[in-house]
Amino acid sequence: MKFATGFVAVLAAILASSYLVSAQSHNYFFGARVPYDSLVNQTTVIQTGSFLRVRSVNVDYPLKGQRGRNITAIYVYDRLGNGRGGFATITSGGIGKNFTRINLKSQRGNGLNFQVEVYGR
Repeated sequence: MKFATGFVAVLAAILASSYLVSAQSHNYFFGARVPYDSLVNQTTVIQTGSFLRVRSVNVDYPLKGQRGRNITAIYVYDRLGNGRGGFATITSGGIGKNFTRINLKSQRGNGLNFQVEVYGR
């Protein structure tokens, strides 16, 4: 009897944890916004998935010909959700600099749907 009760409890815990994993999103928040910061760049990246392929895109700030402002926060929102979204990494520059390059990478077989916001002064 104890075995059956323990088995049911373990099964319920496994199902609950798998639900939490499948419901996660891959949002990333680098730095923090403070008063008087403004949105200096907003970019939306959407790419469709391809069977067993990994998609990768670089997002640069400032754009060619623009003058960069001091970056205080970078927010990357995963709009794909359900644990299928990609991953974001800062490959150069970033917080405290006036430039940045953010690499967005999909999971194998999935696409990309990110919104990248750069805040600065």
